Amino acid sequence: MKNPLMKRYLREMLPPLFLLLAVTVAMAVFARHLGTAARVGLLAVLACDYGWLGWVEFRHVRRCDELRQRLELESMMLAFIASLGMVFLLFLANSLKLAAVPFRVAPLVMVGCYLVCNALARLRYRYWVLA
Repeated sequence: MKNPLMKRYLREMLPPLFLLLAVTVAMAVFARHLGTAARVGLLAVLACDYGWLGWVEFRHVRRCDELRQRLELESMMLAFIASLGMVFLLFLANSLKLAAVPFRVAPLVMVGCYLVCNALARLRYRYWVLA
């Protein structure tokens, strides 16, 4: 990869992603055997890690040019609206006993909404460069 902006982004994004992966795997494997304090601690680490990921993404978008900023912010805004609506509808369908929707589906729906919205924004601006 020749773009220094993307190299810096990947260098800053990998530590919180690996921490997120490690804590998530630890929670999946050891959650049943841990006490309440340890579970709360893991949850606090996940919350801080999520903030770290958001801060890295924010700084990356601030370093981009105007078109890339517009593209990223538009896709994030649309994805937020779409994913919030979809998760809310899934919650209501589950609450009204119309469908049995496991909670695990929510992150997949949110990521799917972001990918679709990002693709639509890139289609709109005809911008397919990743760097």
